[in-house]
Amino acid sequence: MKLNTLLKTLGFLALAATPVVAGTAPAPKQPAAVQPANDDLGVNVGLGYHTNYIWRGVNYGQSWIDSSVSGALTVAEGTRLAWDMNVGSMFGDDHFNAGGAGAGKLDYQRLQLGAALQKDVGPATLSLGYRYFKNMGDLANNANFGVPAGVLSDMNDGQEISLGLATALGPINAATSANYDWVNDSWYFDLDLNTNIAVTDSISVVPFFNVGYGKNINWQFTPAAFAGLTGDRDDLTGWTAINTGLRFPIKLNSRATLTPYIAGNLPMGTTSNQSVGGTLDTAFKSVLVGGVSLNVRF
Repeated sequence: MKLNTLLKTLGFLALAATPVVAGTAPAPKQPAAVQPANDDLGVNVGLGYHTNYIWRGVNYGQSWIDSSVSGALTVAEGTRLAWDMNVGSMFGDDHFNAGGAGAGKLDYQRLQLGAALQKDVGPATLSLGYRYFKNMGDLANNANFGVPAGVLSDMNDGQEISLGLATALGPINAATSANYDWVNDSWYFDLDLNTNIAVTDSISVVPFFNVGYGKNINWQFTPAAFAGLTGDRDDLTGWTAINTGLRFPIKLNSRATLTPYIAGNLPMGTTSNQSVGGTLDTAFKSVLVGGVSLNVRF
C-alpha cells in the first residue's frame, strides 16, 4: 500500500509539472519557424508606350514602344555597378523623311546597353559610365537624306563615356551629366530636376524638368545625312530643348509600379530653327507627349 501511494504521488507531481491549458492536451514542441528566404534579385523589368519618341530634345516619330531591364551589383560599401538594357521600336510615322517617296513611313529601332560605376560621396553620388547605341531600321540605313550615292547608312551607332553627379537639394532631386560620343565626336550635357509629392500611400505626383546642351551634336546622324536634314549643317552647338511635365506613379503592389505621364518638349535656340527637307518639321517643333510604363522588380 505504501508503494502504491508513493507511485500515485509521483504521478500527480509529474502531471502538475506539465504546462497545460485547461481542457486541452499539452501542445507538442514545434521547431522554430524558418524565416522566408530573400528572393529579391535586384532586377527591374519595364515595358512602356510613348506617343512620341523624344531623345535629347528631338522628336524622332510617333508611337514608340520599349522594354528595359536594369539592376545594380554592390562592389563595396557605398559603391555599385549599375547596368541596363533598353530596346525600342517606332510603330508610327517618323518625323524626318518629309516629302519624297515613302514619306513618314521609315521604321526605326534602337538598342541601348549601359553600365556605370556609382560611388556615394557624402550627400552626393558620383558615376562613371559607358553606353552603346545600336540604330536600326530604314531611318538608320539609307533613308536618302541627300546622302551621296554609295553611302548606305544615314545614322551611326554611338559609344559614349559619361560623368554624372546626383544629389538632393532639400525635397528636389537633382542630377547632371556630361556625355562624350567618340564615334560621332559630339558632347551632350543635361540637368534633371524632380520631386515626389505623395498623394496616398500608393499614388504620387512627380513634377520633373530637364534641359540639355549639345556641342557638335548630330543626334547620331552622319554628317552628310544631317546636312541633308538641315540644309547646310552637319552638327549643332547650343541648347537642345526643355522637357518638363508630370509623372503619376501608382504602386500596384510591393513589386509593380504603373506610371502614366504627360510632358511638353520645347526645342530651344538653334534646334528650334532647324528644318527638314526645307520645311520646318515636327522633329524640331514643340510637342505635347504622353505615355505609360510598367515596372516590376524581381
